[in-house]
Parts: sequence; C-alpha cells; structure tokens
Amino acid sequence: MNNSLQIARILGIPIKVHISFLFILPFFAWMFALQPEPYGFAGTGPDILRYALALATAILLFASVLVHELAHSYLSLRYGASIREISLYLIGGVSAIEGELTDPVKEATMAFAGPLSSLILGIFLLVVNYLFNPAASTAEGNVLFIMIFILGYINVILAMFNLIPAFPMDGGRILRALLASRMGFVEATEKAATVGKILAFVMGLIGLLISFWLVLIAIFIYMGASGEERQVKSRYSRY
Repeated sequence: MNNSLQIARILGIPIKVHISFLFILPFFAWMFALQPEPYGFAGTGPDILRYALALATAILLFASVLVHELAHSYLSLRYGASIREISLYLIGGVSAIEGELTDPVKEATMAFAGPLSSLILGIFLLVVNYLFNPAASTAEGNVLFIMIFILGYINVILAMFNLIPAFPMDGGRILRALLASRMGFVEATEKAATVGKILAFVMGLIGLLISFWLVLIAIFIYMGASGEERQVKSRYSRY
C-alpha cells in the first residue's frame, strides 16, 4: 500500500507527501493559532483570519523544509548520486538518495548544504522583517511580518538543530565524513552512531526532567543512529 502522494516534480525528483503529513500540518497550524505574538497569531482576529494565517504559515514552513531537502538533493546529483524521491513526513523531510557518498568531502558538503540553506533563508527573512516592519517590535504591526518572523526564526532553529552531530540529522553525516577521512567508512559510521546514541541518552535524561518533547526527540535520534549503523553494516557485509 502506497502511503505517499506525489504533489510535484522538481529537478526531475518526485516530491511526495506522506499520509503522516496530513496529521502534523493541522497540528502546526493549531499551535501557531494559539501562540502569542511574535511566535503565533493568538492576538489576531477574527478567528477565521487567525486560523487561515496559521495554516498558511504551517504550509510555508514545510515548503522551507522542502528547500532544505532540495539543497541536499542538488549537490547529490552534482556528485553523481541519484535521488529516488523527496518525501515530507511527520518528522520533516527525507531525501531518498540512491548510492552512498563515501568521499568524505562530498558527503560533508552535501550534508552541510541543507542546514546552510535553512540558515540563509532564516537570516534573510529576519533581515526583511527587521528592515521593513514598520512596528517598533516584532510583536506588533502587520500580520504579514509576524509570519515572516516566525518562518525566519524557525528556519534558523532548524539549521542549528540539524547540525547536532547525531544521525539522522545532517550533523551526524558531517561527523561521519570527518571521521571517514581518518578511518574506514564502516568504522566511521559506528563511531558517529555511538556519539548519536550518547547524545540521545543524555537528551532523554534531561527531557525526563524538563520536557516530554525532548524525550521524543531523543528516541527519534537514537533510532536514527541505530538505523544508519545497521544499514551501513548490512550493505558492506555483502562484500
């Protein structure tokens, strides 16, 4: 059973939306509608306008996630890999790259392209808000500038989060690339995965004290690190 729907094709790559995306999009819209300014539209009325702005912001947020994944995919294509598809999931975006980039410099460059694109987009939007917002602060003024601020702020956070040196974030791939310049690819994957698991464990402990969301992120990181290690070992054990 196919759980994804193709919505576009960019650079020859099918862009798909997973069924889980249909659940997370209304959740993000609801969160933006409830958050006070400048991180949401709680002070905006009437309600239909507030929820319309929140939904538009949620859609644009995932569009910026798509930009992040396209940056990865573009460099992967330049380096000779093929991209089966890009899918938007509950947890964000995933580029299905066929073929392993075992050259450390190429893998690090490809991995860094995503966070860099998010950072550039985020800084650009924040600068636009700062220069053109007629209000004295980001918490006032036209709702358009509130939307621009939210998207800019989240893209900067997205860039920093993805640089955490743990799979499945891009920082884990950058760490593996650095290690692979001094050792074998499988060994580098094992060490990078171990770093990711340790970070996940520490994050989970902290999450038990301050936030359940942090525990969920820790589980996500641990599973991603374990999955990457298992996949690489399985692939290279055939040779």
